[in-house]
Amino acid sequence: MGDEDLVKRWQTKRDRAALDELRRETRPLVQSQVNKYRSNAVPQSVIEAEADRILVASATGYKHNAGATFRTHLFTNLKRLNRFSTARSNIARIPEARAQKIGVYQRVYEELQSRKLRPPTTTELADELNWPQSEILNMQRSLRRDIITTTVPTLMDTGDARRARVVDEIWYELTPDEQTVFAHVTGTHGRRRLAKGQDIARATGFSQAKVSQLRTAIGRKIEAHL
Repeated sequence: MGDEDLVKRWQTKRDRAALDELRRETRPLVQSQVNKYRSNAVPQSVIEAEADRILVASATGYKHNAGATFRTHLFTNLKRLNRFSTARSNIARIPEARAQKIGVYQRVYEELQSRKLRPPTTTELADELNWPQSEILNMQRSLRRDIITTTVPTLMDTGDARRARVVDEIWYELTPDEQTVFAHVTGTHGRRRLAKGQDIARATGFSQAKVSQLRTAIGRKIEAHL
């Protein structure tokens, strides 16, 4: 079965077997791009997880009558790995085992969201991953807390005008303290870019606990725009 047929089965039936087969068929292409854009600062597992997320999104959004083959469409989208890798290189490296777990969670989240056409519930994620619900909740809290240091730099570097506007628009929804932390994390509004909470705390005079709380609050506001 060809790529386009597998994509159509995924789009119309949310056939997971078709998606898995598409992964196998496109693995050489995906892996070549992962190898091209990986760096010493970013674990390979993190790049692979992002590449898989791009594959699922590409299959979900592919337009069969747009003139390009699916592989061309996928190849174009995989170029985003360059910006993703660059953005992730500018933040603190997380342990590879943790990175792999995050990658698994995000891949399953994307698949469930694509199949159900809505964000998956905690119970659905726990069932699919075979994790306790408490672990799902901890993962979600952790990702929300860190979203400002991962998602915002990626949005700033994508070249996508609509997504870049999120970074500009979110500023006006932040409190003054949130704006201070946001500016340091993103290196905007005349502030030096800082990745670590302790560095932001030193620069702002806030406690590390307050910086963490502010980053979580900013993360929630960003999520509402994505």
